[in-house]
Amino acid sequence: MEGDAHSLVYVARLPYHAVSTSCGNALGWVLDMSICTTLVATAKNEAPYIWEWVAYHRLVGFDHIIMFQNDSDDGTGTILKVLAEHGFINYKYNNASPGKHQIRAYWRSVKQPEYLKADWIMALDLDEFLVVHTEEGTVKSLLSRLPKDADCVFISWKRFGSGRQVGIETGLVTERFVMSEKDGWIKKFPQPFKSLFRREKFLRPGVHRPLVDPDVKQEYVYVNGSGLGQDQFILRNFQCTDPQERRLAQINHYITRDPQSFVLKSHKGSAHQANRDVDRDYWKKRNKNQMTDLKIQKFGVALHQEMERMDNETGGKLRALTVNAVEHHRSRFHEIIKENSMKELYEFCLDNPC
Repeated sequence: MEGDAHSLVYVARLPYHAVSTSCGNALGWVLDMSICTTLVATAKNEAPYIWEWVAYHRLVGFDHIIMFQNDSDDGTGTILKVLAEHGFINYKYNNASPGKHQIRAYWRSVKQPEYLKADWIMALDLDEFLVVHTEEGTVKSLLSRLPKDADCVFISWKRFGSGRQVGIETGLVTERFVMSEKDGWIKKFPQPFKSLFRREKFLRPGVHRPLVDPDVKQEYVYVNGSGLGQDQFILRNFQCTDPQERRLAQINHYITRDPQSFVLKSHKGSAHQANRDVDRDYWKKRNKNQMTDLKIQKFGVALHQEMERMDNETGGKLRALTVNAVEHHRSRFHEIIKENSMKELYEFCLDNPC
């Protein structure tokens, strides 16, 4: 859904977790609706994407969302404040030393009431979307399909590329970018994952896997995104294989988005990554466009409806702030593209769309 800001039109709907659902089905799977799930995230200059990301993860059934941000200048903090004022998230500003913001946020999250009341926890970035392959498509339905003794599930990334999109647009990330890496690679080659884990078993979330308490002697039961036990897949640090190709769930990772957004991402990190060749290599390795994957779009209509419902509740603030954020990112791109290194990187991305 692209075009100018005024093309954004949605219809109202209640979020999934506010709707009465069946507790079982003909296959014998039982949904335990008493389970509480909490999602943790950190952000910096992600304002154009927050509304969609929060609405989507409410739809897939996370009961609570805790969000941290630091040093943003694109309206990220303002959008998070509006979401918090209306009860959609718990928002905290996150002061930390350079390079320490994410880990400090994860330590702070464990003290939040939404964390302490949760049975299961997950930490995601704003370019990551949990996609559950059950009929219901929800977190609780995923948990119902896991082995009963599972403590942590490693849900593998599936990288999505630019799909030959070029510019920063108002359309939804989940609709604009539908080209991804091939499925088969994960059978033999370990891929990065994110973790959904039992809160009581671990100290805090980690970037890829939760932190264990070294002073506690206990066994942990790990499964992958197909529900397979650890003896059925290869685990290497924060990567694992999946012989059943993400049968139960995957993380859609929109790691590059479009070339203009990628240039902004590169510029944001240029103080720590001065070698522009690294950015070119990053694009070539991660801009995956081998196949079309539309699995996330089973929530397409509902996502538009939920976003409209949230916007109505805020008196139109979410839409207005998001439109302003998109314009800010566009203006910022046209400013930094005047730098030779950024112009060269942008041209490289355009010349290497796949």
